[in-house]
Amino acid sequence: MNIFKESCCSILGVLLVFLLQAESTVTDACLSSKRLDMNNFQESCCSILGVLLFFLLQGRITDVQIVYSDSWLQLKNILSCADPDMEVVHKAVGDSLELTADYPKDDLEVMWKYNGTEFAEYQNNNFKTDKPDVFHERLRMNKDNISVTVTDLKIRDSGSFSIIALEKSGRQHPTKTIELHVHDRITDVQIEHNDSWSQFNNICPFHLQCLASGNPNPFYSWSGHQVKTQVQHLKISLHPADSATLTCTANNTISVQYTTKTVVCTEISEGQTFCVKT
Repeated sequence: MNIFKESCCSILGVLLVFLLQAESTVTDACLSSKRLDMNNFQESCCSILGVLLFFLLQGRITDVQIVYSDSWLQLKNILSCADPDMEVVHKAVGDSLELTADYPKDDLEVMWKYNGTEFAEYQNNNFKTDKPDVFHERLRMNKDNISVTVTDLKIRDSGSFSIIALEKSGRQHPTKTIELHVHDRITDVQIEHNDSWSQFNNICPFHLQCLASGNPNPFYSWSGHQVKTQVQHLKISLHPADSATLTCTANNTISVQYTTKTVVCTEISEGQTFCVKT
């Protein structure tokens, strides 16, 4: 798809260069036959070129013929450089992905692709699995809404899905592309700590670290005790008899988990120390 978009943009770029370079040639050809006033002609040519370029960039011209001098430049089926109908979807391991052909159902033929490889199709009111090993025993077909569902998603299922639909007459509907990202849910969040005692400052320094499982690596945030920051490591200091309740939250797009810990700086007969409570 990226190569196609780059080729499409290159075609429009070359077309623009030809249009700009062709101005003098177009002027000679037009003047020799029409004897128009130079200023008016140039204004007309600029206006025509501007309108043509506008429609090309909008993707609204599908069959164009440009004539200058004695040469013919024919461009057929110019496709827009605009992004296709693409949707980015985030799912958790074990979830399902439904790929629905959301088009008029009469005389519809549909093809489903995964990373460019066809794995299912719908034709003559029947489904067919082309690559049964791609999603082994994890495909469900639904004729009611003409959909294919991939169940029990794995991390390896992340990739590009395409839904290509056309009518029996040959008319093709816009292709829908789904970029799937499968993640592990966060299952465990823990707060670890290192302790020390600063007798000179008469304080208890705390170094806390938040740890969580998940793929991709989670983002962390802390809250509580006048603390609100988005880091994995946190340092605070408490005076004797002070306490702080801190909450660490971990998230990775599709799941959020948190844990809370209370730290207390207590006074002992032979000096100042502290303890940590869960």
